[in-house]
Amino acid sequence: MKKTIAFVLLMCSGSLAEAACAIPQEFWDWPRSGDAILSLKEIRPCMDQYLADPQSRIVIHSGKDTDSSLHAGEFQAWLVSLAVSPSRIEMKGDLPEKGVAIDTEKLK
Repeated sequence: MKKTIAFVLLMCSGSLAEAACAIPQEFWDWPRSGDAILSLKEIRPCMDQYLADPQSRIVIHSGKDTDSSLHAGEFQAWLVSLAVSPSRIEMKGDLPEKGVAIDTEKLK
């Protein structure tokens, strides 16, 4: 799985490969809580960056397969339930492989 995530990040555009935080597959089996998001070392850097900059948004990148799209939508709904404004979340189905990753960018 780690090799797949590394491959996905290498195949992405330069800015995504440099900053994206891949969500591991086992994450989808965990109970949903804010602590679960912040305790996950793979996505903590992106969440810290988002929380530190009120002019940023979370970009959820997913593969084009059904499971990746469903997981991305679930992650978006989960963030909204934790009081992240939907206007600060963007969805992109731009990963060349299965999986979900997050990134942050400045609001436009």
